Amino acid sequence: MIAELDIQGRRIVVTGGTGFLGRYICEELQTWKADVRPVGSLDYDLCEQAAVRRLYADLQPSIVVHGAAACGGIQANEENPGLFLYANAVMGLMLLEEGRRAGLDKLVLMSTTCAYPQNAPLPFSEEHISDGPPTGTTGPYGLAKRLLHEACANYEKQYGLRSTVLVPSNLYGPGDHFDEQRSHVVAALIRRFVEAKRSGTEQVVNWGTGKPTREFIHVRDAARGVVLACRRETSSAPINLGTGQETSIRELSDMIMAIAGYEGHVAWDETKPDGQPKRYMNVDRAKKVLGFESRIDLRQGLEETIRWFENNL
Repeated sequence: MIAELDIQGRRIVVTGGTGFLGRYICEELQTWKADVRPVGSLDYDLCEQAAVRRLYADLQPSIVVHGAAACGGIQANEENPGLFLYANAVMGLMLLEEGRRAGLDKLVLMSTTCAYPQNAPLPFSEEHISDGPPTGTTGPYGLAKRLLHEACANYEKQYGLRSTVLVPSNLYGPGDHFDEQRSHVVAALIRRFVEAKRSGTEQVVNWGTGKPTREFIHVRDAARGVVLACRRETSSAPINLGTGQETSIRELSDMIMAIAGYEGHVAWDETKPDGQPKRYMNVDRAKKVLGFESRIDLRQGLEETIRWFENNL
C-alpha cells in the first residue's frame, strides 16, 4: 500500500516553474487544487543564500519542487563545465539549508541520468548510481546532482527534512527549448529537419555517429510523475522516472525526419562528441514506490511536438 499525502490547498513552490518542465508540473499540481507558486530566475537568484532565504520568507512553502537547473545540450556542457557544476550544486544546497531552517516539509529534487557512471550496468538501476564518477561531457552537471542526492539523504538523517529524488530520462514535448544553444537532442533534431524542409536544404548534418542510445519521456508524463512524488511518502533514495525504452539517436533522427516529411540526405559529423554510449533505465522502483508508469508513446509524442513547433516557429 502506497502512503498518500493530501496536497489540496498546500503551498507548493516550483523552482524553474516558468520553464519547460516547470510549467507542466504547475498545471498538473493545479488539477489537484494545490496552492502552486512558480518561481523563475527573475524572481529569486537561487545561487544567492539571501535570495533563497527571502523566497522562504515570502512564500512559506510546505513543499518545494526543485526543477531549476543550469543545463543544456552537449555543446553547452562542453562550454560551461564549471558553471554547471557550481550553479546546480549551490542551488540545491541553498534550498535544503534554508528549507530546513524555515521548517519545510518536503523537497522534491529533479536530478539527471548524467549522474550515473558511464559504465553502470544496463538498464540503469538506482542502486548503481554511485558506483563510479559521472563521466564525459555532462560529467560536471551529473556530479553536482550526485552531491545533492547525498545532501538530501543527510538532511533527512540529521534534520528530518523529507525528500524525493527523481532521475528523469530525456524530456521532450511541446514548449521545449528549440534554440541552438539550449536545445537537447529531440528539440535540436526537430528544428533541424523542419527548417531544412521549409528552406529546401538538400542535406542535414547531425552530430556524432548516431549510435548512442537514450530514453525519452514526454514532459506531461514526467510532470505527472513529479506530482505523484509530492503526493507519496518516500525515502530520499533516487527514483528513475522514465519509460524503460532504449532508442538510438539514429533511430530518433529517422523517426523525426519521417514525421517532419524531410526527403533530403542525412550526414553524421563523427568529429563531434557522442556523449555517453548507452543510457536507458530500469523503472521498476517508480512503479513500486510512486505507482508511476509512462503513458505517451514516443512516436505519438514526437508527432505532437513537431506539429507544435511547426505552428509556433
